[in-house]
Amino acid sequence: MKKMRVIYNRSDEFPDLGLNLYAGCSHDCWYCYKKRDDRQEGPYDIPAKGATLQNIQNDLMELRSSGDIRPVIISVFCDPYDMGRMDDIKPKGLMKYFGEDDQKAISGVSDSFTRTVLKTFRVYEYPFHILTKGGTKAVKDFDLYGPNDQFGVTLTFDNDADSRKWEPGAALPGDRIAALEEAHKQKIRTCVSIEPVIYPDQSMNLIERTNDFVDLFCVGKLNRHPKVTWTVPEEWPTVDWPKFRNDVEALLQKCGKQLGIGYLLDRQLIEAR
Repeated sequence: MKKMRVIYNRSDEFPDLGLNLYAGCSHDCWYCYKKRDDRQEGPYDIPAKGATLQNIQNDLMELRSSGDIRPVIISVFCDPYDMGRMDDIKPKGLMKYFGEDDQKAISGVSDSFTRTVLKTFRVYEYPFHILTKGGTKAVKDFDLYGPNDQFGVTLTFDNDADSRKWEPGAALPGDRIAALEEAHKQKIRTCVSIEPVIYPDQSMNLIERTNDFVDLFCVGKLNRHPKVTWTVPEEWPTVDWPKFRNDVEALLQKCGKQLGIGYLLDRQLIEAR
């Protein structure tokens, strides 16, 4: 297979592919790895480097021609439904990232860049998995989902106060849960990423609150915890990780839910400590 332009293999441990549409994120989560001093984050309102519609199309054609139909996660290091970005107009400076034919194709259309990309995935009938903290901002694109696509949200806290403190720019937990419920009603496969776990009791509560309309749960600790050097709202809570692992496994088994790859990797990390 030829070298991909913008869709990429996430790592040897993850079976799916990744696509980052934007260069940064406005959610300002305190636990985000990009807050480390050695990480540089770009603007959240223009596409990531190389993330042109033409490059995405070329990569999808290459994947299709090679028989590779692994789903593409949108997005891993940014948010396709960033709360700080206006989605009723094209993101600032977007048009210069499109070729002439692309500009003609979307001229006069008010679709967001995210929706335009999802339409492209639909044209090629290639599976995508959305991961967002944008809550119900994503609902307007549910009509583009096919049987092999998935809608996922990140849930870390079960209350507004903690969410505003730790992830001040993201949609509140209730709004994200409402988006999951709507996706389930529209028969879209749903996923919750409870990563990182900060307050285990809240993580357990989130599973109990959402398991009726969530198909898959990924649960994981902050994998760079020993290297945290930035200022956080409070001291990191002390967690008995082996106990939590056993508790969450028992709860998910009781609910009859599937464990995501993120959780399986996390289990290996816990057992190694």
